[in-house]
Amino acid sequence: MTSINKDWENILDLLGSKSLLNGPSKSLSVILDKAESGVVINREEALYLVNIERDEIPYLLLTASKLRDRGKGEVLTYSKNVFVPLTQICRNHCGYCTFKYEPGEGPLFMSPDEVLDMAKKGAELGCTELLFVTGDKPELKYPIYKEALQKLGYESTADYLIAMGEAGLKENIFPHTNLGLATSEELVQFRGSNPSMGLMLENISPRLLKKGQAHYRCPDKVPKLRMKTMELAGELRIPWTSGILVGIGETWEERVQSLFALKELNDEYGHLQEIIIQNFSPKPGIMMENYPPPSFVEMLKLVAISRLVFGEGMNIQIPPNLNPETYPLFIHAGINDLGGVSPVTIDYVNPEAPWPKLEIMQDMVEELGFTLRERLPVYPEFIEGEFIDKDVLKRVVDFVDKDGYVILEEVPNG
Repeated sequence: MTSINKDWENILDLLGSKSLLNGPSKSLSVILDKAESGVVINREEALYLVNIERDEIPYLLLTASKLRDRGKGEVLTYSKNVFVPLTQICRNHCGYCTFKYEPGEGPLFMSPDEVLDMAKKGAELGCTELLFVTGDKPELKYPIYKEALQKLGYESTADYLIAMGEAGLKENIFPHTNLGLATSEELVQFRGSNPSMGLMLENISPRLLKKGQAHYRCPDKVPKLRMKTMELAGELRIPWTSGILVGIGETWEERVQSLFALKELNDEYGHLQEIIIQNFSPKPGIMMENYPPPSFVEMLKLVAISRLVFGEGMNIQIPPNLNPETYPLFIHAGINDLGGVSPVTIDYVNPEAPWPKLEIMQDMVEELGFTLRERLPVYPEFIEGEFIDKDVLKRVVDFVDKDGYVILEEVPNG
């Protein structure tokens, strides 16, 4: 059992629960015993966990921690990346977004030279992930953008991303592209340079597409279309990162439904390498600036429930820069990954949230009895021919040790 250390005391204080002496209720014990035995909980059980008393939350966390320990041992991972916002022009109007701007408010897109410069700089500083993030299909809405893209020789943002990923790979840094909706033909081309890709589900509920909701006027946020892209990626055996966005007006039931939608996808295809539980962070000037962010207790509970839904084998992440004061505490809720950290770029999606200092993060992890290891954008268990293009795989294996983590630099003697 995970030891009750100082961080556990902090959690108990935050929950208003001073001890673990009373024990869980009988109903909770049945669910937690089931999960601990390796049997995946169902929707009804997950929803029961949503409503447990604060005094019972530590028992949920203990079970989530046991599952993580059993599946992932004492290793927590992170990646060292360069964040490349290829274009911040977007046809969607998400209520929580500060990433998007309109033509005329900034460059239409980064130039090839700018992308290559970032790739080279990242590689020189030891980064292994070239993280591409873009607006969704601006060429379908803005003629000025499409014309400028065509002058570069590309018909779509996807075409441009594919080319820049291939160029980045030549600089010995691995592209990990978050394109948005994609066709099978596009994904095949991305697979030729990307060892992994990603698309956040955000939420499975079509209700959020309605007027006044977070995804109103967002054609690329239709849940069934996002699921379709991820199904295509599954058919093509592309290691995939997904997850949910928490606090954008969804209900607890919709959160749980979203987790199970991703679980069912992974049960069928087995290509989901990572689930991110990302908390909404309100910012001035956005439509949702007055929305309250999810509380620490909400996030703690949701992360632990996610571990019980996906089991011991899934990689579960919470972004540390969006939880700067509390991210070490989520280790007790079952996470095993701390996301990307960049020595080169800011988080352009959440520019107000700086990356944690790697040295501080490492010290915190070690104090809790874990080892922090750097990974590639593709997780160790997916580094094989089934999931990665053979030419990309040749490059990947040169970067990792026998366990699939980035090779540690040797410290000179003396």
